[in-house]
Amino acid sequence: MRGTAPRGSRMEKRYRRLLALYPKDHRRDHAEEMVGVLLAADGDTQVRAPKPVAWALRFGQRAADSADLIGGALRIRARMVLNRLRRTRWLAWTVPDRRWSDALAVVSVVAPLLLLVAALTEFRIPQAVASSSTGHPHWGLTASLGLADLPMAAGAPGVTLLVFLRLRRLAGLGALATAIGQVAAGAVPAFAGYADPAVAFTVLLSCTAAVALLLSPGPDRGLALLTRSGTALVGAGALILGGFSVGGKVAGLPADLLIAAVLVSVAAACLRAPVSRRVLALLAIPVIPYAFLWQEKLAVDLFGQPGGGSAIIPSSIPLLYLPPLLLAGLILTGTWFARRRAGERDRQVGSATSGPRSPVSA
Repeated sequence: MRGTAPRGSRMEKRYRRLLALYPKDHRRDHAEEMVGVLLAADGDTQVRAPKPVAWALRFGQRAADSADLIGGALRIRARMVLNRLRRTRWLAWTVPDRRWSDALAVVSVVAPLLLLVAALTEFRIPQAVASSSTGHPHWGLTASLGLADLPMAAGAPGVTLLVFLRLRRLAGLGALATAIGQVAAGAVPAFAGYADPAVAFTVLLSCTAAVALLLSPGPDRGLALLTRSGTALVGAGALILGGFSVGGKVAGLPADLLIAAVLVSVAAACLRAPVSRRVLALLAIPVIPYAFLWQEKLAVDLFGQPGGGSAIIPSSIPLLYLPPLLLAGLILTGTWFARRRAGERDRQVGSATSGPRSPVSA
């Protein structure tokens, strides 16, 4: 009996340390009861058996009790976090500025469509269709699927499907997961994938789609602004440009010049309205790395081999990622200053209208 009390005291201290994982209110209401039950269960395992068998039984019971305590604490903490998120309406916040909100809603439809087309071009599906008309040697379909292709192969169609099912939050989280998967795949081997303009384009496009989906009214508003015909036109245009990305010539001109002309024309058309100007600024973030890819392919069309022209700007991680990040920072800063100026004007108007009345008017 002399050795039982210290053993029970040690187990009680161990259980109380594990109970510290529980919330304070739960410990105050149930700690003594839980410790009593655990110590009673530990006493029930003191069976007459050979010493190794008895030790194994006690160890198994105590390990199971400790795991049950930890699991219970995690379940309670998780419920508390979920309840707090429900009260604060996590992922329900959207951009308050109406113009930026509408622009993000449009991008929440356009960016997933572009992401799907980018995934299709990885397997050369549009290129195989358009190769005969571009004058480029025939491009066959890519049948192999490597580990680095999985984020785009699974993420892009899934995000696009969720967008047209109007599941905004799930689509935004899917786009974010796609970006994270591409970042993880680009780290092998030795971060070499990050310096690829195509990888930078799809990573930034996934991030742009995620932000647009999570911080705007989403596809409901975006499809209403674009209309069905506009959405179909965006998808068809992206597929055609993806097919022309094989290079070669169209109507006697390099296909990459045709792509540039179309993009410039679309950008000029977007300058007409405030919302479309904001859409253009948001889509410019992922398009910046594509410019490096475009000028490399244009040099191939003009000079016949990669690196054959002195005009090529070699792509690097700083050049691919810093300009888009700077543009995103400029957008955030400009929006913040605009809201601040608008707030100051509202306060000035409010103070002018609520000032003391003159004695004459009284």
